[in-house]
Amino acid sequence: MDNRPGKFKSFEDMGSRGHGGGGGGRHSDSPPDLPVNYLSKGYFDEKGNLLKEIFIEWPESLTQSLRRTKPPATKNSLRAFYSMLRMAKNQFDAQRRNNAMQERAQGDARTQLLKLHTAAQYQSTRRVISSLCQRFLNRNIDLVLSKGDTYDNFAANFDAFVEHFQAVIAYLPERAER
Repeated sequence: MDNRPGKFKSFEDMGSRGHGGGGGGRHSDSPPDLPVNYLSKGYFDEKGNLLKEIFIEWPESLTQSLRRTKPPATKNSLRAFYSMLRMAKNQFDAQRRNNAMQERAQGDARTQLLKLHTAAQYQSTRRVISSLCQRFLNRNIDLVLSKGDTYDNFAANFDAFVEHFQAVIAYLPERAER
């Protein structure tokens, strides 16, 4: 292909560079996205154990993608979201120790997750975080809320989200590379 100035690239050439389409492989020019099959089965295997992917494979893949976004994600850029999540989790844990407070604990935690969802939208609109970062947060929040049909299911999925988010933060650099 001729890349000299003044030459147009064909649509066919543009399509072969990894843009658009479904394809299973990642190309360095492809837009960053969530890992393939990300959370498609939730956080747990058929025996109720946390998936290995939430600790290693998905966080590694996510952070590679998040670092290629505009703006690139760093620990600092996600710290406010993680702090909101940890505060909600701490409040949930404190309230759920009292059996009479479990329903209220779940309701308060759901409210905090919805606020986190809204904060992700706001920060994405302001371009403080990338749309990929927003999709990561929303996918996890939506999963916790959708699996919260019982108190125990909600608690397990909420705990899993916190563990997963902590793993993602662990793989991120402190500052964006320039």
